Amino acid sequence: MTESELNTQRVVNVKADSQEALTISRVVYRKILLRLFLGWLFLSLTIGGIVLWLEISRFQHFVYELALKESAVLSQASTFDLELLDASASKSLTRQAQQLVNHNFLVVELYDRNKQLKIEAFRQGQKTTEHWTNLHRHTFPERKEFSHEFHLIQGKLLLVILVPIQGSQQSLVGYFEGIYQVNQETQDTITNELLRTQLFIALGITFTTFLMYPVILMLNRELIKLSTDLLTGNLELMNVMGCAIAERDSDTNSHNYRVTFYALRLGEAIGLSRENILNLITGAFLHDVGKIGIRDPILLKPGKLTPQEFEIMKSHVTLGVEILKKSSWLVGACDVVEFHHEKYDGTGYQKGLKGKEIPLHARIFSIADVFDALTSKRPYKESWTVHDAIASLKHQGDSHFDPELLDVFVTMAPDLYQEVNAFDENEMIIMVQRCITHHFLANATQAKPARNIARLE
Repeated sequence: MTESELNTQRVVNVKADSQEALTISRVVYRKILLRLFLGWLFLSLTIGGIVLWLEISRFQHFVYELALKESAVLSQASTFDLELLDASASKSLTRQAQQLVNHNFLVVELYDRNKQLKIEAFRQGQKTTEHWTNLHRHTFPERKEFSHEFHLIQGKLLLVILVPIQGSQQSLVGYFEGIYQVNQETQDTITNELLRTQLFIALGITFTTFLMYPVILMLNRELIKLSTDLLTGNLELMNVMGCAIAERDSDTNSHNYRVTFYALRLGEAIGLSRENILNLITGAFLHDVGKIGIRDPILLKPGKLTPQEFEIMKSHVTLGVEILKKSSWLVGACDVVEFHHEKYDGTGYQKGLKGKEIPLHARIFSIADVFDALTSKRPYKESWTVHDAIASLKHQGDSHFDPELLDVFVTMAPDLYQEVNAFDENEMIIMVQRCITHHFLANATQAKPARNIARLE
């Protein structure tokens, strides 16, 4: 690749990184706005509902007091024996009941202590209201108790009130029942006050929400910066560990990047969730981290290892797991590190797992690892062609690899190999680093559901 092409590629990388950062920022801002809106809606409904309930209770008590005050004109009913009303007393009480009907009461009724109707007065044309109310009539209250119910009929606010009438020595004389209609002016006042109160609450919560937005945005920017710095530090640490292992094993660091890229693309193809993708990336990059604890005479031995030396070499799996378990950020990589030398037919190590007993991440990685080993040039061999490498993978088939995963990978392998080898080593590393960073950053802002991978696990 010429210098001009390298410069062009760097510009493309910078633009891609900037676009990715912009996309992530937009996702974050949308999440903030959505959560603020949900918070605003929750507070508006909750606080508004509580205040509305309190205000309605206050206005109901107000209307009830108005009805009791107006019905006080019948206070002399307590001086009569409603069971034995004479004509004069009945006429007097009827006249007083009619006075109430001429004001705000639609219906007024007096009952004796045996709940027999004695006095009744209706406003002209209100028989329908009385009939409707009878369908919802409450039972007579116990002694010294009263009851009231509110109804909204054809836009009119009505109060059905039933009060026991007490005579001398607090004895029960009878009952007063009336249907009180709140006049239009009072009803309009109540409605306007309720609307005004709800409007003030909504405006107050909205104003507070708008004030909170820039504060939350500023804090979120700081949090994203800190998270990005922490993520960058973790990724750099992972890269340093991978480089150190590769250098000690007389390998090139590019192997870590290539095999991670192959495993990543296979994981994406089968629909791994973002969290599993991150664990697969970390495991692939640090798959041989345990080799840092193997002595040089064995690790760097040019010839074939003796059985005793091979047993020591196999311990790099256990050493790798022990190293990774010391970090909560890296512990998800343990499946790959511990089981990437297992084989599908159970002849691998350390535990001799077979088939689907081998964790999915390790089954994915083993395919990527062998493919890269075959297609890469090493001091002891030339690189194989993609065609020959795929043929070798298929030949090992059911004995070494998960056949379902292998079927998916062989269809992708030529394009993946071409994509990796389109750049020189440095450019390839930059490209893979961007892929890795994209997944780690995107995981902080998005949730990608896993697709149908149950049959592979």
